[in-house]
Amino acid sequence: MSKEPENLILKLLRDIRATQDDHGHEIKQLRKQIAEWQETSATKSGFAVHANVRHDTVAKELEALKKRVAKLEKVQ
Repeated sequence: MSKEPENLILKLLRDIRATQDDHGHEIKQLRKQIAEWQETSATKSGFAVHANVRHDTVAKELEALKKRVAKLEKVQ
């Protein structure tokens, strides 16, 4: 049997398939990185909001204590 010449279209289709596989892997990696970035950003935002709320609470409590001390100093 003689060897048939390689079909150029099949070769091109195989090359395209290999490239698509590579791109698919890269896209999966990018999606993973984006998901990790989103999680990190959400966590950082949560910490920042919590810190602001905590700071406001402490500031209000400190102001209330200052007023109480000022009242006590006036009485004595």
